[in-house]
Amino acid sequence: AKICLLTATVSFAHANDISFSNVSLTPLEKSWALNADVQLELSPALEQLVKKGVTLHFVTEFQLSKKRWYWLDNKIVDVQRVSKISYQALTNQYRVTLGTFSLTAATLKQALAAVKTTESWAVIDSNAVELNQPYQAAVRMRLDTNQLAKPFQVNAINSKSWNLHSDWHRFEFIPRAQPAPQTLGAQP
Repeated sequence: AKICLLTATVSFAHANDISFSNVSLTPLEKSWALNADVQLELSPALEQLVKKGVTLHFVTEFQLSKKRWYWLDNKIVDVQRVSKISYQALTNQYRVTLGTFSLTAATLKQALAAVKTTESWAVIDSNAVELNQPYQAAVRMRLDTNQLAKPFQVNAINSKSWNLHSDWHRFEFIPRAQPAPQTLGAQP
């Protein structure tokens, strides 16, 4: 009986983590954009907190560095984006803020889906990287419990179910030249 209880506790602790998959950097006109699938579930305690009107702040961080043999790695990019979820009791809707963009959602599930969406986030200026050179990229997301009211911060310190975060998802990035766009209907 003790083994089953221990297993259930371990799986519960991992159910509150955030993770990334299908992470990529794609070229835009003058930058590189981050795209990723994020797995994120709120614990029942955090769901109740949002429904009581407390805003949850999620911070997504991206870093890009270049290895140097003679010194510490050279950090080229270090950016972050804050996403917020709050419940509006008067309209019975959730408000989601993604950086400078805001939207409304009818359900908490829809609001979370918006926060989990990491698409076309311009994170690297094209002038900051050299083509065909290897870089180390990393991305992570966390619930910023420091933005909660003080009584909730105490709960966050004492409860693992409130400490949502991912480990750094690291990958190599080698910028490649993109082919020139083809003009439709052009004659050779």
